[in-house]
Amino acid sequence: MRDRKTYSVVAVLLVVLVGMMAFSIGCGSSSSSSSASPTAPSGSAMDRATKILGHAPTGLAKTIVDKGAITVANDPNYAPQSSINPTTKVLEGFDVDTAKGMAQILGLNVIWKHPNWNSIPAGLQGGLYDVSIGSMTITPDRAKTVAFTDPYYYTTGQLFMKKGGTPIKTVADLAGKTVGVGAATTYWTFLKTKTKAVVKTYKTDLDAVPDLLNGNIDYWMTAGTTGNQAILQGKQIEFTGPPIYYEDLAFATKLGEPDLIALLNYTIQTMHKNGALTAMSKHWYNGLDLTVKQ
Repeated sequence: MRDRKTYSVVAVLLVVLVGMMAFSIGCGSSSSSSSASPTAPSGSAMDRATKILGHAPTGLAKTIVDKGAITVANDPNYAPQSSINPTTKVLEGFDVDTAKGMAQILGLNVIWKHPNWNSIPAGLQGGLYDVSIGSMTITPDRAKTVAFTDPYYYTTGQLFMKKGGTPIKTVADLAGKTVGVGAATTYWTFLKTKTKAVVKTYKTDLDAVPDLLNGNIDYWMTAGTTGNQAILQGKQIEFTGPPIYYEDLAFATKLGEPDLIALLNYTIQTMHKNGALTAMSKHWYNGLDLTVKQ
């Protein structure tokens, strides 16, 4: 994904996805009614961080705790992970709920930032935001510029076509075909290194859909969840076949902040263990639990 499981599992995994429920953008303690309530240490944010770490937080973790808020980079045009509800005009989605659950456990508020996807690593290093919670795939190249947490869920890299188009049997069939993809995604890297496709990049994944529908591109590559969301919203597109691969998705922050990584990992493991992440996944992905590898 922003930018691996037998194919027998895939048919179950990608049949139906996504429900919608509105909730507040602001405070980290706010969550949707579908989310299991994460268990958190008691006390102030400083007390909680100290209990989790076994010592007073240092570095960026201390700055965040002292401020009482964490700045989260997030893409609001990436449903069902994150999007603006057209009726309520508030931010919602699986990544949004996950960020709120994280903040609730740590006793923090959330400050949202919505940078261009490809600017996030530099923004993290430059202190423009504290953490990216936007379905970033763990890759060796990215690990050179950002620090990753444990995975919080798993998804697929998938090709889509206009309804009635020509299915792809193997990636070799992409030779000479134009494929739309979000800039700085793992899909872009895959297409550039593993295929002979003509790759057209967009600011974010969903921006490629109009060009797919009007024939300016032949295929679109994105997460299976994102493509199926577009289908459920009535877009005249369809899967070309089974997923190309599976990906591990994680939070990302700047390098050299072990206390912050430890705190974030604590929240992810807490939400895995108490069922909060499973509940959020089942809500946003129509009953599917993408928080465990199938």
